[in-house]
Amino acid sequence: MRHRFLLILLSAFLSCPVQAQEEARIQKLFQDAIQAMGGETYLKVEDIVSEGNYFQFDRDGNSSGLIKFNDYTKLPDKSRFEIGNNKKARDVTVFNLKTKEGWVLEGQRDTREATPAEMKDFQTSVKHSLENILRFRWKDPANKLFYIGTGDGNEVQFECVKLLDPENDEVSIYFDRISKLPAKITYESIDNNGIHWRHMEEYSQWHVIQGVKTPLRMDTFRNGKKYTQQFVVKIAYNNRLADEFFSKPVPPK
Repeated sequence: MRHRFLLILLSAFLSCPVQAQEEARIQKLFQDAIQAMGGETYLKVEDIVSEGNYFQFDRDGNSSGLIKFNDYTKLPDKSRFEIGNNKKARDVTVFNLKTKEGWVLEGQRDTREATPAEMKDFQTSVKHSLENILRFRWKDPANKLFYIGTGDGNEVQFECVKLLDPENDEVSIYFDRISKLPAKITYESIDNNGIHWRHMEEYSQWHVIQGVKTPLRMDTFRNGKKYTQQFVVKIAYNNRLADEFFSKPVPPK
């Protein structure tokens, strides 16, 4: 009995240095990524205004063609997204998680409240967004972080960390070993029909904007198939967006 107890103590003692090394490695990966993206300048970003070109793909890989978009984000939980090539008939979605409100304006139709499913989808996207992970979630003591290691084959250039929250929701963050920048994230969700979705977001075409290293291209995938492609052509940080901007949108006259 005493011999077994000593073995347990020895095993725990030997595992402590390994756990400490992994924790230090995880901390360094996030700190290096934040520094590569602009350090304090990046962390002090309060809102983001961008515009560009958007493509959506069907299950057969066919593209929607180029669609213009404007995106307004006030961190951590407010969004206004406008999309469409006709400025007088654009689709506008507004979400404000602070007030638990959301609205959808589809072209010339009357503005309607977002459905529970639409609110849930937005909450999921915010929860797994790169902005919130790097600024808030990785430092939350309620969340657990695990070092997964480097990938194989084409993935060998990445180091992966998994974040697990108290609700057992997982998101994996992949860091480029050379640039130190976050290269992609993956997570899973379940829709109202009980269908499981595997999400992946890839970030590329990095440029320095107002002291912030910014990915001007984002590709998203669902269950392994390309879902959207977004190219930013103009972006500005800290625009002092008022909360009123994220209220119920009014149809254009």
